[in-house]
Parts: sequence; structure tokens; C-alpha cells
Amino acid sequence: MGLLDKVKDKIGGAIGSTPIVKATMLGPRAVGKTSVMASIFSDTKEEVAGTTLYFRPNASCAGILNAKKLQLMDVINRRVSITDNPNTGAIEATNAVTSFDFEMGMKGREKTIDISIKDFPGEYLDSLPDEVSRYIAESHIIMVAIDTPYLMEEGGMYNDEKNEIGHIVSFFKNHTDSLKNKLILLIPLKCERYFHDNRIEEVSQRVITTYDPLISFCKGMNIACAITPIQTLGGVEFDKFVDNTGTFSKLTKLSSYRFYSNSPQYKPMFCVQPLYYLLTYVANFYEWSKAQPKSFFDRLKDTMVSFLKDDDDFLHEIKKLSMKANVGKHGYTIVNHNTILNIK
Repeated sequence: MGLLDKVKDKIGGAIGSTPIVKATMLGPRAVGKTSVMASIFSDTKEEVAGTTLYFRPNASCAGILNAKKLQLMDVINRRVSITDNPNTGAIEATNAVTSFDFEMGMKGREKTIDISIKDFPGEYLDSLPDEVSRYIAESHIIMVAIDTPYLMEEGGMYNDEKNEIGHIVSFFKNHTDSLKNKLILLIPLKCERYFHDNRIEEVSQRVITTYDPLISFCKGMNIACAITPIQTLGGVEFDKFVDNTGTFSKLTKLSSYRFYSNSPQYKPMFCVQPLYYLLTYVANFYEWSKAQPKSFFDRLKDTMVSFLKDDDDFLHEIKKLSMKANVGKHGYTIVNHNTILNIK
């Protein structure tokens, strides 16, 4: 790496590079994070609702996500048994750090910005805490994936061992500087059964109760926090817990799924909402940063803020997304505002 590249890398690529929006995803293995990325790809296609923006994975990411999407569709279309493969839902879990890289721009213009979402499995909070903390510091939002059946079933008896909320809160408290002025999204995944049973508001209330230590932490740190439930596949729903026979050694129970209706379809819902929240928060952050003392704005090395300063058209299109963000319906709840977040 040359000297210029080292300097660019150190300040987040601010010198002559494509502006980048970063997001960090945290959560246990086999929670469905890769499935959600594939569903975002399926949900958005080329256009972002009601705007002139386009959103698509880069070349390397597109192949991975398209393969995952086809795998998910195959599960539904061929009625592949998922009860024989409990807890994974449809896609084999991985313990590797995974990057999902997208590009976004305005139709009729060349590529404008990059969006990079990096997924750190829970064990990296212990094995590589400094690396995770550095990436969080460079991110605009942190997404915490929640395996919803473990939260909701059996009175939440198995939630701690699966979703590791205490582990995440402890990590946050030990790396507070990385979290200042961020947005944390608590994302309950695999919510099909609770949408189908009209219990999605109950899911949000359970998140508020169970994740109170995290929410309380946010309230003292100028960190915004919202709950954004997702239907990961649409065509399947939680059925029951089964005894662990050794597949995941630390879990007492594994979750088993069933097909929803006699003609299930691959129809994820709300997977694009975290994207709307992310981009809205970027626009909010830009507006907030302008109001800070001049010295703060001059020191700010955020490539996206620098870009928006010179592109009113793109900023205007991003602001439209705040009208598409669910709030106060379908279980979507803002549990803590900060001085930046402006989604109503």
C-alpha cells in the first residue's frame, strides 16, 4: 500500500475516493442476517421507492446474494424440508466476518456512493474487539439482529443463550467512544408467525422490556435507538423448539419452522426498512453536523457528509426516504431519540 493509500485508509477514504456509508451488523450465528441481505436485494431491485435513486450490490456481492436468494426461493418453491434442519432456517450459518457491499446513485448519473454493511458474528466481540470497535466508530448505524422466536417463545427462557444481549451491552459499555452520535437498530428477524398472529406489537414490547439495559445505555449517550421487525422469508414461520442434539453446542433448544399456508411463497417483508433508516440517518447527521461549531465540521472526516455538502439533488432524494420509513406501525418503534435522528 502506497503512502497516499495509507492516508486515505486512515481517514476513511476521504481523499479522491467514492463516498462511503458504513453500517455494522451484530448478532449470533444462524439468526438470518445473510437471508435479510438477500431479501434487501430482492426487495429493492434497481429503484428505491418514490425516488430517482438506484440501489444494487457490487459485482462480487451480487453473485453471493443472488445465489442466496435462489436458495431461499428453492426452499419455498420445492417445499424443501426445513424442519429437518432446525435453527438455520434456510441458509447454513457462518462464523466468518462478512461484508455486503452496495452502490447507490441517481438514475442518469454515474455511481455516486458506496454502502458497506459488515456482519460481525458475536464471537468477534471477544476475539477482535478493537477491530469491531473501529468499524463501529466509522459506521453511521449499528444493526443488532434478534432471533425473534427465542425472544418470544417459552417466556424468553432461551433468549439470553441465543441472542446474547448481555454480551452486546457489555461490549458497548467498554467501547462508548465508538458509539457516540450513532443510531442502533434492534432488528427482530424471522417475525412471520407474529405478523400472521397479529402479535407484532407484542414483539416490540418484549424487545423494550428484554433489551432495557441496552436502551437505557443509549439514553445516556446521545445514541438513537429504534425497533424494526422483519419478515425474513415470508413463506415460513416458527413452529416449535426441538432439543439440541449437538449441532450448536451452547444452545439448549433449536428452532424449527413450518410452511405458512398450503401455497407458501418467498415473500419477505420490510427487509428494506433498515436501508431507509440508514440513509435517513445519514441525511440527518449531515444537517446536525452543519449546526455544530465550525471547528467540529472542519475536523469531520465523514466522506458522506462532505459529499452531501456539494450535492443538493442527492440530499433531496435521500430525504424522501424518511417518508418511507415505518414508524408507529407494524411494530416499528423509536425507543430513543437523540439530537440527530429526525424520523416522524
